[in-house]
Amino acid sequence: MDHYTSSCVTLQSFDQTYTNSIRPKLEAIDLFLKSSEAPYASTEVASVLGVEHAELLNTMNENNIVELNRLTFFHVIFYLSSDICKLITKQWKYHNCKAYSAQMISDIYKLNIHKVTSAFEEIGTELITDVELMEVFKRIHTTVF
Repeated sequence: MDHYTSSCVTLQSFDQTYTNSIRPKLEAIDLFLKSSEAPYASTEVASVLGVEHAELLNTMNENNIVELNRLTFFHVIFYLSSDICKLITKQWKYHNCKAYSAQMISDIYKLNIHKVTSAFEEIGTELITDVELMEVFKRIHTTVF
């Protein structure tokens, strides 16, 4: 059992997770919005937001949304369950901030606050900007199965 566990579980820095998992999803959303004309097909929106089509349709129905355009696209993000939608919603919570605390980063990216605080301490700062975000992520290691 230990051999199985140790060969299947690894640590990687969160900058790798961000680069390989989060950034591509954000870029796909950006590309979709830049290259698609409204009204958007609900199947395409569900796909790019990483949710089941039925969940999107249910959310649209509950919020009286009859078509998906740029405004309603962002409206439904608040109610959808995918990790990328939750991350975007949390980022919006801090949209007026020019710098982020360890608590904010922990909240947005669902990271252990102690790991984030330790990364901030290694850098020697209490606040970071978007430019410094990857430096913090490089110092946070997460388990990958």
